[in-house]
Amino acid sequence: MMFPMTETGKVQEIKGNLVVITVDKTEKTDINDACFGCMNMECKVGGCSITAENTRALRIEIGQMVEVQAKGVSLLGQALTAFLPPILGFITGYAILRLLFPEAGEGAFAGIGVVFLFAAAFIVYKARKKRPPEEIYSVTRIIG
Repeated sequence: MMFPMTETGKVQEIKGNLVVITVDKTEKTDINDACFGCMNMECKVGGCSITAENTRALRIEIGQMVEVQAKGVSLLGQALTAFLPPILGFITGYAILRLLFPEAGEGAFAGIGVVFLFAAAFIVYKARKKRPPEEIYSVTRIIG
């Protein structure tokens, strides 16, 4: 079972069904949270913002502390998108060289596989920089 990612933060803005919260990480030392992408560098300066849906129709007000949770399916999709293309790139590079040059050694097959692995990883990286994944958070409860 995949465990959803949970964050707590202060409500900064309410836009209809969407709630913008600021997560203050200045006192935390763990980096296994929603701000992992920046390795908490932005969070240490002034907190990072998360937009979440108020799917439970909670009575939320600006300034309240709330808990938000990323959906496990969203995290699984992001993990597959990050890890599957490089693996497929390695397999593709290995298979192409084996088909074109069957007399080449295993080192050459593996070397080209690694080149294709890094090429696929770079393509995923560039694609994610251009269009980051939309993380879908939902407000689970009001803390204070």
